[in-house]
Amino acid sequence: MTKKVLIKNIVLISVLIYFIFLSIDIITKNTASIHSSYLKYTAICLCFTLTLLINHHGYNNKDTLLLQMAFFFTLIADFFLVILNWPTPGVFTFIFVQSMHKLRHLVKYRLSKKNIFIFLVINLILLLFFPLLPHGTIPFHLYLISVFYGSLLSINLIDSIKTLNEKANSKENSLFIALGMFLFFMCDINVALFNIIDNNITGFFIWLFYFPSQLFLSLSGYDITYLKNILR
Repeated sequence: MTKKVLIKNIVLISVLIYFIFLSIDIITKNTASIHSSYLKYTAICLCFTLTLLINHHGYNNKDTLLLQMAFFFTLIADFFLVILNWPTPGVFTFIFVQSMHKLRHLVKYRLSKKNIFIFLVINLILLLFFPLLPHGTIPFHLYLISVFYGSLLSINLIDSIKTLNEKANSKENSLFIALGMFLFFMCDINVALFNIIDNNITGFFIWLFYFPSQLFLSLSGYDITYLKNILR
């Protein structure tokens, strides 16, 4: 099996797994079922594998390494959240995930004062929102970690949209990054809603958005010409 065939098969298998675990969630009406959870984690493992196969088919070594580090921490974070159901270490590890994505953006852009200001404003707004939550919804220490994480994700979403107007990447690659971060953001909006209202619809939307976000981000590390050659 050639490397191109391997990559294509991994993409196809991971998409197939995606539709299987979504179907399980719909049929069982339980987004945390054990069978669904292991399939979800397997799909994320396959996305990590895709980043490991980039090698010299990426844009540069630093970009590839940062993307691989982001997915390495994603595996750890999802193990805590999906397999062990330990929210605090899971969300904390996701801070490292977003930090790697931020560093990836910094390879192309400098850290602006505007971004720092937006980061601080988002933190302040989210902290002021805590007293409005239903009592006992989420422990304060976990909320603090989530606020920092959410602010970092928001900045990464802004940076990813900027890539659409930059020439550092191809248009297709920039679109993968922007789509990946947007879907990542939508996933975590539903995570927040799930913790507040706790229903199956928001739980279903979490993974509806999350897996595609990881697939787009993992593929964003490939040179688009090479990727088109694989997936055509």
